[in-house]
Amino acid sequence: NLLLFGVGPLVGTPFPGACRLDVMSKSPVTGALGDAGMGGYLGAELKFAGYDNLVIEGKAEKPVYLSIRDDKVEIKDASNVWGHDTYETPEIIRQEMNDPGAAVISVGPAGEKCVVYASIMSPSGNAAARTGLGAVMGSKMLKAIAVRGTKGIGIAKPQAFLSACQELRQSIAQNRWYEGLHTLGLTQIHDREMRNLYEIMGTTFPGAESICEVDFARKHLHNRVGCFACPVACFDSYDIPGAGSGCMKCSPPGDLTWDLKNPDLMVFWKVFVKCQRYGLDARSLANMLAWLMELYEAGIINASDTDGIAMKWGSPEAIISLAEKVSYRQGIGDLLADGLPSAAQKIGSGAEKLLMMAKGSPSDLHVVPIKTRALAAALSPIGEDAQVQPTLDFAATRKYLKLKDEASFQDSIKKYKDMAEQNVGDREAPDPRGTKGKAALVRYDEERTGVCDISGLCTWMTSFIGLPVDTEAIANLMTLGLGSEVTSEQLNHAAMRMQHVERAFGAKSGLNRTDDRLSHAYYQRIKRDKKESMEIGCSEEELELMKDDYYQLMGWDIRTGLPTRSTLARFGLDDVADRLGL
Repeated sequence: NLLLFGVGPLVGTPFPGACRLDVMSKSPVTGALGDAGMGGYLGAELKFAGYDNLVIEGKAEKPVYLSIRDDKVEIKDASNVWGHDTYETPEIIRQEMNDPGAAVISVGPAGEKCVVYASIMSPSGNAAARTGLGAVMGSKMLKAIAVRGTKGIGIAKPQAFLSACQELRQSIAQNRWYEGLHTLGLTQIHDREMRNLYEIMGTTFPGAESICEVDFARKHLHNRVGCFACPVACFDSYDIPGAGSGCMKCSPPGDLTWDLKNPDLMVFWKVFVKCQRYGLDARSLANMLAWLMELYEAGIINASDTDGIAMKWGSPEAIISLAEKVSYRQGIGDLLADGLPSAAQKIGSGAEKLLMMAKGSPSDLHVVPIKTRALAAALSPIGEDAQVQPTLDFAATRKYLKLKDEASFQDSIKKYKDMAEQNVGDREAPDPRGTKGKAALVRYDEERTGVCDISGLCTWMTSFIGLPVDTEAIANLMTLGLGSEVTSEQLNHAAMRMQHVERAFGAKSGLNRTDDRLSHAYYQRIKRDKKESMEIGCSEEELELMKDDYYQLMGWDIRTGLPTRSTLARFGLDDVADRLGL
């Protein structure tokens, strides 16, 4: 199983947010495509050393780490760091290299023990967390990768490139979202959005009103941390006596508080630090915990099944203990470490019906089953993915729940309709009650985030979060950097080409239309006794209708959900069509 690390052409340049490192392999979670991105500094150092891609093949006989200093690439003994966590490992390796500025990524105990939800971590809190790529790295006995590059990057028109980058930075600094992101990061936005999400689902629990990420940040925030070339620095860095230090971005607080009916943010922070140190995906851990708590509530399991710990909703003991148990494969953790579908099969008694999954991958419990988000989660080649979450109909959903009369609602979403007409040619797409235009919104978001992926850019610099970097700006800077013209149309074409290749990889792994579905538990989250929730929620029948629309837009066979030969040929992928036997 190959393990690939790649960076886009803009990585390592002063382009705002040009920092992303993409990691790919075959996923031990889904059995299909494994893909996760991470920020930080290793991607830039890899470019400075002269490399665009790094391919790891085979398996070492003993623990090793990869040391890269420009043209000098060495496989070094890692026996002394095997067993260390992801905080300790980079420091030890930097000391060995006598280079405190070397960029290092590593796996922790979860990766070493091939826990399928293991992540690859950087010291700044960036993680390739989803799809089990830490387990792939650990299975190869590869503890870490350390890179120092000194070659720099050649730019065709350096002065024009630097001037354009400076203009973008000024535009970002003047944007209305910048100040909030730069001071309180995403906590303020996330605080509001989590409350909106749970309002939509009609969910509450004792102490929910006390959850306030903003108050937590104001009390405990240590400083702001940014990735390479980032003018925003959206990571929150905390160092809390007795609870630990670390950095986080957005999703973990919701995963480990709201989703677990846990109102205590200090409990969240303690378990999140454990996930960081052990190299375990916090979102997957939250999904495991919520599932166990539902099983406990339903009487399917009891404390004797979970090492004497009662899996009650919001239990600090249950939440904090499970990270270590899973990462070290202790007790119940060993059962969970091979994946939730396997665990559900062994537990039996209907345990699988309570799983929140897409393509076998654990999903955020707070991914609301509104139509575009349900469709995006079902279609994603890696399972539910935060990268593709169309915002127009979600924003309209909030308006719909607050404004009870139709005239006020329609007036309030006029700007969303205008945007939808401009972006996808359908003014009705944002209305959360119907399926019309929803496939186009998802495809548009996939195209937009795909351009960021192939360029090496962080999506948070773009309109995904309200900042001004768009495809035209990316094309312009790429033209100045490469010295040959790159157009917006070419970038969009390349992004869609990537979608077809990923779909083909899924097909080779045995996936088709029937796998583009959500687990039964998704649909149970719609508040059945609430008219508004029924209207905005996505039913199984509506999902099938939207899939038809999406496959048509993509030029895929509606019956199988797979790319047709003619579509692949339009993107220069005849060889892929041959491999699929089309």
